[in-house]
Amino acid sequence: MKNLEFFNRNQARDFINKNKPMAIIPTGSVEQHLNHLFIGMDINSATRIAEDLAKKFPEDVLFYKPLNAGIAEHHMAFPGTMTLRVNTFIGVLTDIVESLIRGGVKKILFINGHGGNVEPMATSMRNISLQMKGIHEGIDTTEVRTHYDYEELLNKDSEIDIRYTSYWEMHDEDFIKNIIKDDIWPGHAGEYETSVALYMFPDLVDKEAIENDPLGTSTDASKEKGEQIYKDIIKQYSNLISNMLS
Repeated sequence: MKNLEFFNRNQARDFINKNKPMAIIPTGSVEQHLNHLFIGMDINSATRIAEDLAKKFPEDVLFYKPLNAGIAEHHMAFPGTMTLRVNTFIGVLTDIVESLIRGGVKKILFINGHGGNVEPMATSMRNISLQMKGIHEGIDTTEVRTHYDYEELLNKDSEIDIRYTSYWEMHDEDFIKNIIKDDIWPGHAGEYETSVALYMFPDLVDKEAIENDPLGTSTDASKEKGEQIYKDIIKQYSNLISNMLS
């Protein structure tokens, strides 16, 4: 796995110049997950997925994790939770994207593990993408007559490709319905997420506390379900990464 943090500056320059890699960046949160899951579940699950994907594409992918915290104001009743303001969160990610592009990495995939990040990121990613293309693609706007013309120009033959997904969105709906009983997924520390934790981080799951889950959905969770879910996540992301690289 090529972790950007552990290159020296010559290694980083040479790897990027030679391989023209894409970057995979996990986002998540540090927040309460009831009594049976650990506070860092969201960022650590997204990080584990990103790291494992980087290992699958060792010459084509750079891994980088710029921050642990996400947008978790709705969990602040529980000590240990950390939250960022929306503007702070989006500002950091925008700056990271621009830093990577300026360094020669023009394909970037965000893998998100926290539901509270979905809405602000979904509304900002399109703007970040257009902003980066507008700044860095050297577009000639002298013949642009409308904003539609401008957007078409930005997206035409651009080398910059910025995508954002939450890992639970990668599944086919029928696939998940054949595995979990819960009608809501990923939920919060419910059957889906608890199954993922039992597979990824079994030593960090309090199995006795599952029996007293106040939401009552994690009792159907299992390591076997988590393994099925995880393998499908890696499969679907591998297809997406191959598409981005091609």
